[in-house]
Parts: sequence; C-alpha cells; structure tokens
Amino acid sequence: MMKMMRMLLCLLFLLPLSAAADTGNAGDIGIVSNVNEYVTLREIPKRKGMELERIPLGGKVVYLSEPEGDFSEVSYKGTIGYVLSEYLTRRMPENGTAFTPDNAMTIRLNLFLTAFTGQWFGGNGAFTLEEYRDRELVDFAVDTLFSRAAEAGEWGEYNTRIDGQEIPQIVDRYFGVSVNIQDTRYHYSKGYYYSQETGGRSTGGFAIIDGAEKLENGLYRIAFTAYGAGEYWKPEAVCTLSPSRAESMYKDAHYRHGMAVINMNGSEENEADWKLISYILYP
Repeated sequence: MMKMMRMLLCLLFLLPLSAAADTGNAGDIGIVSNVNEYVTLREIPKRKGMELERIPLGGKVVYLSEPEGDFSEVSYKGTIGYVLSEYLTRRMPENGTAFTPDNAMTIRLNLFLTAFTGQWFGGNGAFTLEEYRDRELVDFAVDTLFSRAAEAGEWGEYNTRIDGQEIPQIVDRYFGVSVNIQDTRYHYSKGYYYSQETGGRSTGGFAIIDGAEKLENGLYRIAFTAYGAGEYWKPEAVCTLSPSRAESMYKDAHYRHGMAVINMNGSEENEADWKLISYILYP
C-alpha cells in the first residue's frame, strides 16, 4: 500500500499541466483572480460547503492535490479547504523537468528536509515564504535549538529554557530572511526562550526523497516521505537510507508524504546556500 501511495505521489508530482490550467501540481502557488473582492475557502468541494475563510483578490494559496470537479484543494495560511478552480491562477513554480540527483546530493537533500520534518514544521498546513509569519520561523529555530542542544538547556522543576542568540542565524540559514525574535509561542525573556516540556520531546520523522523536479531560476521541487515519527534516530545514520529500506526499518511508525520547493541559488553542491521556499507535510 505504501509503495503504491509513493508511486501515485510521484506520478502526480511529475504530471504536466495544460497550457491554460488554473489547477496546478501539488506544491504550486495559486493567485486569487477573476473576482471583485474575495473567493471563499470551503470545508468541502461543494458550492454550499461551509465557509472557512475569505481569501482576498491577489491572495496566495498552495495547491495540495489535483482538482476535484470544479474545486481545487488548497492551503491558505495554514487552513486547508477547497476553492473554485476558475478563480485561481497558477503562478509559481512553473512546470519543470524530471531531475535525478546523485547519491551525494540525495543525502544532502535528505538532511536538509529532515531539519524541517524532525521539528514537525508546518503541522497539517502548508508553508510558503511569501506568506510567512515571524512566529513560524522563530518557533522553528527555537525547536531546532531545543532538539540539537538539549544538553545545553537549563532545566528547572516546571520548565526549561534555552539561550536564543542563534535564532537569527538559524532563520537566515534556512530561509534567508530576518525576523522579530520575540514573536514566538514560547515565553521570551531577556534572550531566553522558556518551554514547559520538561519531560523530553517527541521527534518528527526523518525525510527521504522520492523524486525531484528542476524548475527555473534555481528552484527545485522535491517529493519526500517522512519516516520514524516518535522514534529515536540520528540524522547522519538515516539520511543514506533508500525509501524501501526506510520503509522496512520503520514500518511500525506513522509516515507522512510531503513536497518542498528549494531555492539552491545556483549551488547544487553546497546545501549552506539552499533556502526553503514552500513546504507541505500532508496529514
């Protein structure tokens, strides 16, 4: 079953679009158009479906799947629902060409994406850098610090804290933007971030890529699967696994499929130059 799902995902991922299509591949950006003020995001793909949000003219969504009848499944600022396809225009990224990374690049991609899957980044929604909020990026950086340097945290009876001086560098490393470091779900005080999770943290899964597509302007779209959520693993130990090996080793753990667009800035060899543009981790 899992192999069939991966095959279907990769086929969808590489499916060409028609010239006039306003539907788009999973991971594409859609722009609300052909309306006076807004389009309605509905809970189900029906015109009388419950209204979830009103997306204004020019608003951006992320496509999550192929269209269902007249509707497209999309994510808008973390809310998943359905929008009439006729009111969306696909903008970015454009169609690309299938790309097969070599073994070294595959490992680099696995490690890069694991930085996000391991922190449960994105939850059940979708992320696009054009619509980012400081809180999302600061929280990702704080989670990364807690995960990477748990031994450096200062543990108390009711909470733990960690020095946040590296937050700007982490955000710049993965996204290439600056943020308000105090905009966070954590309690922030005098350079420290406080968490009440004193009993340890449950890890998200590690990422293994399933397919890649080369877009224009240095962008790459990557299909991946996250394995081993909730289990103990080391990135350097699992990043070399093939999809079939990862599946067999972590068959009892929940897995999730995902899609990401990465700007490699002209450098396939140096992941330090890579920046995340958009990201989906499917429920």
